[in-house]
Amino acid sequence: MTPYPAGPELHAISTGRQKPEELIRIASAIHPYVTAIHVREKKQSPRELWALLSELAACGVPPGKLVVNDRADAARLSGAAGVQLPGSGLPASAVKKGFPGLRVGVSVHEPEEGGRAAKEGADYVIFGHVFATGSKPGAAPRGTEALRETVLACGGLPVIAIGGILPENCAKVIRAGAAGVAVMSGIWEAENPAEAAEHYRLELEIALQPEKTGGELR
Repeated sequence: MTPYPAGPELHAISTGRQKPEELIRIASAIHPYVTAIHVREKKQSPRELWALLSELAACGVPPGKLVVNDRADAARLSGAAGVQLPGSGLPASAVKKGFPGLRVGVSVHEPEEGGRAAKEGADYVIFGHVFATGSKPGAAPRGTEALRETVLACGGLPVIAIGGILPENCAKVIRAGAAGVAVMSGIWEAENPAEAAEHYRLELEIALQPEKTGGELR
């Protein structure tokens, strides 16, 4: 079974604020509802990251759903499915050549960056922040129009929206052309992370349904 099924993608990106045991507990609960679980633990040493990835797999989190932030070596050695590169990171083409088989995502903030990542062989991009978010106080959101422009610039490459994503605005980004959403605190810091992930999944599925107005499809 492919870890990246067709349909809207739901990426759960760790916040760096959970202790390892809490991160493992939450990942174990949410993985049935998400496309990918991003291990984005910038403060961890390579050895700590390796131990965390090993423990996630040992606790039943499918390695095929794990994405490692910026560390292609750790992703490959742990059996994770992919790596998420920062916009200032190595070109996707170089990473894919050195670590064939990894699904390579790139984080971008402008349509031009998305187009460059597509040309360099990225498998998808994460674009944001789309809506206002507490993780970037004072920073103006880029909005759905910039998201739409990024989708066009990427020429068919999947674009995942991030930043201020709530269940109720999933439809806005899907209708702007996004292939899915990426969520941090909305899942990881929810009172019930599994229920939150399931709610996002449901809203993404609903967003794909044709809108109705006056009983007619539009």
